[in-house]
Amino acid sequence: MILAILMVLGAGIFRLAAFEFHWWNIAPLAAMSLIGGMYLGRRFALWVPLAVLVLTDLILNVQMGYSLIYWPRAFDYGAFLLIGLLGLWARERKLGVKIGAALATPFLFFLISNFAVWLFGMNLTNTPYAKTFPGLTECYAAALPFLRGTVIGDWAFMAVFALTAVFVRHFSAERQHELASEVRA
Repeated sequence: MILAILMVLGAGIFRLAAFEFHWWNIAPLAAMSLIGGMYLGRRFALWVPLAVLVLTDLILNVQMGYSLIYWPRAFDYGAFLLIGLLGLWARERKLGVKIGAALATPFLFFLISNFAVWLFGMNLTNTPYAKTFPGLTECYAAALPFLRGTVIGDWAFMAVFALTAVFVRHFSAERQHELASEVRA
């Protein structure tokens, strides 16, 4: 529970601050989804990251003057849900599988979120993307500059969240051992 609270507070605060300081695409949400799936209790693993996303989306949409709910974001929510499920799947697997999931996460989000941009968004000339394979490749090519921030943010936050999870688990187990020793004494 402590880990969930720390992740929620940290992710929410950083996401709002990143918007203010224009740190585009450096965000903790995919990391929180994956690490949440790996380390949070099963009842928190999927909904906690999505709750932070929805709450911060509502705040940012109001700040930017957008409609409160932007329905094409459902693709992003689906991507984060899929990443959380990947984390749940990797939870009981070896470290190499967990690292592979972490390495794949920003690229999975990139592919899904920019597919939605291709379906619903506008290109750099403010016209809809052609609903053809060349239109899709144009969309992915236009999104490449944003991939760097996504990779940096995802991998950095995964490291922070995973180390925090390990620390909290270690501290919690150590404290339980101390309490058990006191009870026996």
